[in-house]
Amino acid sequence: MTIPLHAVSADVVVPTTDVSHVFATAGGLDGRAVRLAALVDPVFLTDAGWDPASSVLSPPPSHPLLGRPVCCGKDCSTTAPARSRVCASCRRRLDRHGLGVDEIDLLPVRTGWAKGPGLCAVSRCRREWLSSRHGLCRAHLDQADTLGIGVAEFCRHPAARPLTACGPCAVAGCVQQRRHPDGLYCEPHQLRLRRARREDRFDEQQWRLTETPIGRGGQISFRGLAPVVVAELLVGLQQRGRLDGVKTKEADLRRWCNELRAQQAATLADYVMAADPDPMLQSLCKSVSAHARRALASPETEIAGDEWDLVVFGHTSTLSFTKITQPWLREVAKRWAADDLPKRRSTTSRGGLAVRHHLGCVARLSESLRMRPDRGEVPAALDRPAMEAFLNRLAYLQGAGQISNDGRIRTCREVRKVLTTARAMGLTRPGGPAAGLGEDFTIGVADVPDKAEPAEPGRDLPSEIMRQLCAHLDELASPVMRCAIELAIDTGRRPEELCTLSLDCLSRDDDGAAVLVYDNHKANRLGRRLPISENTAQLLIDQHQHVRARWPHTPLAELKLLPTDRRNPDGTKAITAFSLAFAHRTWVTRIPELVTADGAIFDKTKIVLYAYRHTYAQRHADAGVGIDVLRELMDHRKLDATKAYYRVGENRRREAVDRVAAMQFDRHGNRIWRTAQQLLDSEHTRRAIGEVAVPFGVCAEPSNVQAGGNACPFRFRCTGCDHFRTDVSYLPDLQAYLDDLLRNRERVLAATDVDEWARAEAMPSEEEVLRVRRLIARVHAGLNDLTDDERTHIDTAVAAVRGHRTVMIGMPRIRQIAPDLRPERPA
Repeated sequence: MTIPLHAVSADVVVPTTDVSHVFATAGGLDGRAVRLAALVDPVFLTDAGWDPASSVLSPPPSHPLLGRPVCCGKDCSTTAPARSRVCASCRRRLDRHGLGVDEIDLLPVRTGWAKGPGLCAVSRCRREWLSSRHGLCRAHLDQADTLGIGVAEFCRHPAARPLTACGPCAVAGCVQQRRHPDGLYCEPHQLRLRRARREDRFDEQQWRLTETPIGRGGQISFRGLAPVVVAELLVGLQQRGRLDGVKTKEADLRRWCNELRAQQAATLADYVMAADPDPMLQSLCKSVSAHARRALASPETEIAGDEWDLVVFGHTSTLSFTKITQPWLREVAKRWAADDLPKRRSTTSRGGLAVRHHLGCVARLSESLRMRPDRGEVPAALDRPAMEAFLNRLAYLQGAGQISNDGRIRTCREVRKVLTTARAMGLTRPGGPAAGLGEDFTIGVADVPDKAEPAEPGRDLPSEIMRQLCAHLDELASPVMRCAIELAIDTGRRPEELCTLSLDCLSRDDDGAAVLVYDNHKANRLGRRLPISENTAQLLIDQHQHVRARWPHTPLAELKLLPTDRRNPDGTKAITAFSLAFAHRTWVTRIPELVTADGAIFDKTKIVLYAYRHTYAQRHADAGVGIDVLRELMDHRKLDATKAYYRVGENRRREAVDRVAAMQFDRHGNRIWRTAQQLLDSEHTRRAIGEVAVPFGVCAEPSNVQAGGNACPFRFRCTGCDHFRTDVSYLPDLQAYLDDLLRNRERVLAATDVDEWARAEAMPSEEEVLRVRRLIARVHAGLNDLTDDERTHIDTAVAAVRGHRTVMIGMPRIRQIAPDLRPERPA
């Protein structure tokens, strides 16, 4: 906002904009104070009880953000922060009368008592009383003592003449009158001065400027503060209430003003906080100072500094360039960051985090360049050996365990990106900050180390672990956090997506099915619709009713489904992903140990909020949901992203195979037993390269395996072949094969136009039917021998194996050898 000003001197200006709502007199104000004062809303100041003439803030107790808890006594307005809302004075009165706190209404009303300072009881006297007990100023009290009469009688006495007000106390921050016209200080400060003069090298003038004013409940004195500080405090308090919705305690604000006055701070940025500050005071200082700094800030002004407040750029958090010591490299980093920030879709800390990580990588480059004789400050002197030294340093840091392989790769990639973008922006041209930077000072594709092949992520949680977690949901103390965690389990949404859900996020399709409406902030896809179950819908309905009952007067469109309990008087602020993760980690840590199906203790560090998203994907994939449908459920643009969530790799496949291998049978129906070590060393290798799938088992005949299952030398008489074996996972296929044999036999017997030799050839043999029936019976008998828990584990393993098995459609065809039609070569 630009305020037209005309200068009186180099530092002092007279404003043409009306700032009388902040300052009673505008003379001598500098430009910053005027511009800040113009941003303060007069309505805010009126509601907050600001008096520009005295520079005193007197918020009414009922103010939602600046108010104070007042004693519940009928005649008392003292601040009472205790939970009982009874001040210390009223508590003493209760004790004297033998009453309890709940009987405060029975206290007799005090007469002749009021909060001070007030005016003298003599009619039209403009001086302040000495105390509320006497009700007279010092001059009239001395007269009454001389006459030996009481206050009421003195007020009717002819000698009781009104007096003009004394001047203000000489202490800069004090709002009281002097004790008498010839003095300089009010009564309390006169007493303080006597004690202060006993100190060595006492400076009375400095004492006047820095001494704490006489406190009064409900009032905060801004007197004695620089005009810029006053304007900054008012702007910061206004924005703290409007944007943060934070309640400010009167005692904290008064204490901060006293410390600002004691330090004679010219701006809030000059304030030096104590080494061990009070957390509430520290929060107040940081919040108000940040809002005051942002009031006149813009991206153009922020770029000039080495510390950026990303709120000015539409993000959160901060950026620091101080670790980049080379001036040219720091300027390049600034120009790159200013170019990259608008391209970040996320307005949360993620957007700034990505840029900050890039700057951290550039800081590593700066650290490497500082080892050169010229400390890397001459860009034209940098060449390929300088870059090789940086790459070798990264390799050393990885070998020393200071960075990971992934950190080394990311550093190379991100430094490469910054340098490439800088050249594209023309920063290496003559006149640019990196003018003369060599073209060979770069990182090529070959310089980036190869990324290791990732192992199976396995971030989904086993079903038995999920059951145990759900059984402990009642241990979550916060209903909001419990609702958020249940939604994460049921819907698989990202934590940021859950935290920002609006209150009306539940919708219905045309057929009445429940749908969750959410925003995919990561991909900038808003208004996404996810089908949910009725149980999840009821969870949303219950939370909706709870929030609406708590904030009935807030517009429905502004309420959040998961409102935070801190600094949220209107219910318009949601919990953060950080607070949700903290509550989730605290809950997981407190619950008892979790045990897997085989009795092992599960590692709780794997139970993170994002693991529920992987579990959601795996649960639907195991249920047979197609990858295209699963992609829509996960709200991915690419199938490759979806595959990473549910793909079953070797570890999970081997676990399933180990379970079903214990239920393997040969062609005679005899159960095959193997040790775990044999399975580990040979069975999985054979599964990968030494066998081939047939419709109801596997075949290990070498020629058939080599031909991919299409060259059985025995015409696929599997139940009569020693190369064939099956397991419990093929039981449905065996049953289907038996049904097919019986159907074919009936068809052949019913056929009338078939010769006997053809009928005999096509007729399934009784021996084959008998073998298949015997094999099925043996498998069923083996299953019946298992306990219920063992049967459950076998069923789970069978589902995993069958869901990721390469299935052949129909019987393998018999390979036909094509005749050689080439003419014979003459001998």
